[in-house]
Amino acid sequence: MSTLQIILYAYIGITFISFILISHSIISEWRKHRKFEWKWSYLLIGVFSAPLLVLFIIVYPLILLTDVYVAGGFKNYIIEKKEQKKKEAEREAYWKEYHRMEDLYKKGELQRWELPRSLDGISHFEFDYDRIGNCKWKDFFYIENEYNECLNAFFLTHGHVMLKHGIRVLYLPQLIKDLGNEEIIKYRFPDIGNTQITLPQIDSTFLIQQLSYPEDSKKLKHGLISFHGQGTNRGAKYAWGDYFPLDEGDDASIFDQINRIAKEHFGNNAGGLYSTVEKNNKGEKKSKDYADKHFSWEIDNLLEEIKERVDKLEQYGLSKTLLLKIIQGEPKLSRLIVTKDYRIILPDYDNMEIKMEPLNKAVYLLFLKHPDGIIFKYLPDYREELTKIYASMKPYGINERVLKSIEDVTNPCLNSINEKCARIRGSFVSQFDEELAKNYYIYGQRGEPKKISLPQEMIEWEE
Repeated sequence: MSTLQIILYAYIGITFISFILISHSIISEWRKHRKFEWKWSYLLIGVFSAPLLVLFIIVYPLILLTDVYVAGGFKNYIIEKKEQKKKEAEREAYWKEYHRMEDLYKKGELQRWELPRSLDGISHFEFDYDRIGNCKWKDFFYIENEYNECLNAFFLTHGHVMLKHGIRVLYLPQLIKDLGNEEIIKYRFPDIGNTQITLPQIDSTFLIQQLSYPEDSKKLKHGLISFHGQGTNRGAKYAWGDYFPLDEGDDASIFDQINRIAKEHFGNNAGGLYSTVEKNNKGEKKSKDYADKHFSWEIDNLLEEIKERVDKLEQYGLSKTLLLKIIQGEPKLSRLIVTKDYRIILPDYDNMEIKMEPLNKAVYLLFLKHPDGIIFKYLPDYREELTKIYASMKPYGINERVLKSIEDVTNPCLNSINEKCARIRGSFVSQFDEELAKNYYIYGQRGEPKKISLPQEMIEWEE
């Protein structure tokens, strides 16, 4: 929009506002004297009707002329308008057809491969999201549509290739060996007990089988694939994969290719992509809802010692998807038992004990006793109850330091409650997968009660 057009539209707005103000004055005068003063009517005609006449005679032609001027002449203006209408018609037709095919796909009348592509199918490919899942965006996977002796020999020798900034190239046959680690399986499936699991052989053609369009398999001869997002194509969810061909050669040349691909994909300054944003609380006034305001931030930042273990057990991008596919089942929730001596036991996870520091455990037990949750701004109302829970756990008395800690944790103006909730979360996430753990730790949205979502029938208190 040009400057002249902005001025003209402002003029229209001012004229309309003038009409409203004059009308208001007339109504006020009538209410006051129960009669009209004709001078107000004349003023109305003069201030409103006359400018309107100017608008129709002068302003709108001026707006049209400015459009013609911007287009570079009347002929170009007409062509531009026709193109605009054509694009609008094409856009309307596209979305009409898009939703028609979406409905057919959802009804099962169209197969996935019958849908038009969302990606180009040259360097960007659609994969079955349900089989791939969310992958770490800094991971590459070696992929091939037939066995390549040279490249497989390279990866068999070097395994997963680790680059700068946490970028990795993963080799699926080695990944399966990694997943065979009993500790990793039990982290994903804590209910599996001591059952022996035999993992099948999966080679680098596995990802080829997950392509949304089977004909694409011929295009991915051998190279690296990076999953860095997801999308929806007419109702079908897909994982977005970028493909980079990899040529045969000696070890040095293959390493050079991999480094070049990583630099190309992530940019010349890869380190800048992974910088962390620190929360800035300097000078921030501690409001009454401070704890609630910062709850999501704190709960999503695991303690470093917990994060290190979780990162180790998370392993590599496809581990969860592969394990679910291999074991063919969903992990189950365990009952939670609070014993007489206040131990927290998960009997269906091989009697796993969740250990916490005393005050963290007292906070956790407080929330267990309130299944509907606790709104943080009302935490002071629970101070006495929390003190009693802690005292029952420590029957030999409570010192001043503990009382001060209890006061802090029930103060919604402080961050203490968030720190306790983060540590409680860490106690569960360090033992088993986040998807299960989120049923056991304290969580909730801002302004809403924070609570433990585990169903009440699964919680037992020993008498």
